[in-house]
Amino acid sequence: MSTRKKIGEILVDSGLLTAEKLSEALSVSRPKKLKLGQFLIREGLVREPDMIDALSKQLRIDRYSPGEFPVNHDLARLIPLKSATQHHVAPVTEDNGVLLLAMTDPTNIPALDEIQELVQHEVEPIICSESQLDELMGILYGISSDAGGVPHEVGEVDFSPTEETEEETSQASREAAEGQSAVRNVNWILTQAIWERASDIHISPEKTQVRVRLRVDGILKDLPSWPKKLQSSVVSRLKILGNMDIANTRIPQDGRFSAKINNREIHVRISTMPTIYGENLVLRILDMTALVYKLDHLGMNANDQCKIEAFAQRPHGLMLSTGPTGSGKTSTLYALLGLLNKPEHNIITVEDPVEFRIERIRQVELNTKAGMTFASALRSILRQDPDVIMVGEIRDKETALVAMQAALTGHLVLSTMHTNDAIGTITRLKDMGLESFLISSVIGIAMGQRLVRKVCPNCLETYAPSPQALDFWDIESTTSEDRFVRSHGCHQCHNSGFRGRIGIYEVIAFNKNLRQAILENAPEQKLISIARRETGFSFLREDARDKIRQGLTTMEEAASVIVS
Repeated sequence: MSTRKKIGEILVDSGLLTAEKLSEALSVSRPKKLKLGQFLIREGLVREPDMIDALSKQLRIDRYSPGEFPVNHDLARLIPLKSATQHHVAPVTEDNGVLLLAMTDPTNIPALDEIQELVQHEVEPIICSESQLDELMGILYGISSDAGGVPHEVGEVDFSPTEETEEETSQASREAAEGQSAVRNVNWILTQAIWERASDIHISPEKTQVRVRLRVDGILKDLPSWPKKLQSSVVSRLKILGNMDIANTRIPQDGRFSAKINNREIHVRISTMPTIYGENLVLRILDMTALVYKLDHLGMNANDQCKIEAFAQRPHGLMLSTGPTGSGKTSTLYALLGLLNKPEHNIITVEDPVEFRIERIRQVELNTKAGMTFASALRSILRQDPDVIMVGEIRDKETALVAMQAALTGHLVLSTMHTNDAIGTITRLKDMGLESFLISSVIGIAMGQRLVRKVCPNCLETYAPSPQALDFWDIESTTSEDRFVRSHGCHQCHNSGFRGRIGIYEVIAFNKNLRQAILENAPEQKLISIARRETGFSFLREDARDKIRQGLTTMEEAASVIVS
């Protein structure tokens, strides 16, 4: 097989990247052991579609298309999961003795040679995106299990060493937890969660079985249930990993552990709750290698993004991101941190827990057992000469007061709160006992947000909505630019019809008149009236309507998260 150009050389030849930018990217990505293509896309230096197009044309290699290559589950037997993940390949189809492999880096000649030797077939690459490879791997390897509940194939999982619990546990319980069946089932469910981009795993005991579910894109979905006989060993295995007391099953417990799954580092938080059929477990998954979103990737409209970027130029003030649990508040703050992450800024965060690690930012994790709360950590941070401070959440008056004092004394402060909408932040702060003059002095941005699922691009179809649906969304007339879509489900989206999520936003930038109205304790309706008249404020519902008309989500999906 002839030697081909490297990805960086191809991108330079295609005019998508300068030689200087390539040299800089290599110097940064190599020490981090990041793939060059992934690093370039993450940093916004090259768009993923442009990169795939350039590679396809330069190398004269076909692009992978789900519609053109239906999934063949039998091919998964040719290449073990360990080899597929090690070389970042997925078998697509076999024709006349030639095995086509989907790859994100078709110039990886050693990988092609090793796979060819393994399968004893001639192999040829076709290029695909990271997300397409993840989908293929999940479909081919992630869902098979035998009648006994033990998966046929599981990914490679390396757990970080944990301290032994202080409580004595029975030898029998520990041996059961460390048995082959328990280990393989725990490894399988963690691997499956990573393949499907799940945020949570629910392991729920019932009378005759153990129900297993994943939360994907905010929605719980069932996996094959496990036999009741596996309950004790699997629960014990997870509790040992989380450094919890496996002998005590009558009280709630919390734990955490880290693992490396197919070269992806994850942190897992475990919560147990005793029920009538045994302990119910919920595992929150934090993928430490996931890419942090940039501000222009969140789905904000241009007007709202301009407000946010203008606020980021200020030397001091307070920005609050609001919404219910799971509405993407932390992701928005991380995107803003990425915008502010410059050598001239000393940025410190206090989080519970640290969800993503960002270079050049000092990140502090809460430890309530040791007395480190948001308020106490924030006081210590103020002695560290910060320019920008991120507080994971303002939950009480003490934390709110310290955060506002920091904003008053020359610091840019970012945080989150639980309110239903942007304007509700003012009422919530007053309910905490803060004075109106203090709120009006420091508040700079209040942002409400939700997350809606995006329609799967592989199975979407356009249609003409009913008059009733248009009336519900206050769409008086349609234009040629409107693109109303729906989906019927396919293997790419696990028959859900949706793939990924996008933000719905409302952003209030507080000006002089709004601050004066807060000082005068004006009602929320008056504040909204001023914001709409003077700052171009639009409601969550209006932003959702725009995304419906753009074909990003469906009317039904948007209605499920937007209160009329």
